[in-house]
Amino acid sequence: MKLLKPDAKCRYLTDITPATVKALGCKAVLIDADNTSSYDLTTDPLPGTEDWVRAMKAAGIKVLLLSNAKAERAKVLADHYDIPVIGMAAKPAPFGYFRAVFTLRTSPKRMVMLGDQLFTDILGANLAGCRSIWVEPYEEDKRDKYFLLKRKLERLVSARWD
Repeated sequence: MKLLKPDAKCRYLTDITPATVKALGCKAVLIDADNTSSYDLTTDPLPGTEDWVRAMKAAGIKVLLLSNAKAERAKVLADHYDIPVIGMAAKPAPFGYFRAVFTLRTSPKRMVMLGDQLFTDILGANLAGCRSIWVEPYEEDKRDKYFLLKRKLERLVSARWD
């Protein structure tokens, strides 16, 4: 259960400030794509995310897109933000997070993952030794019944923390 618990939770990615990231002792941010920084299953950035990325970078915080999306789609989104990308990250396996360590030249303890899924983004961050912030999905998922079941399980798990 502890591996699924994030360090913090917020409504939108854009609610997280450079001060929040620095208060966690981090100097790098890993962002998820679908329903966190982009509309689900698209390469269209969510409102305000491009400005948010610029503000993070202006504050000296490195930003990287870490996504399970196909590499080509993830790259298109990362190009909107002018940030490095690791697509097909295989979250929750920690390998993508370790690649981010090398890409950003920092330690896992100095990175925070921002994502909307407990069983991929948050679990993977915790397995890799990163900090994590669970972001609520931007919109209702348009995926299959399996994915909707995962969302219900997330609500059950997170209810135990309150």
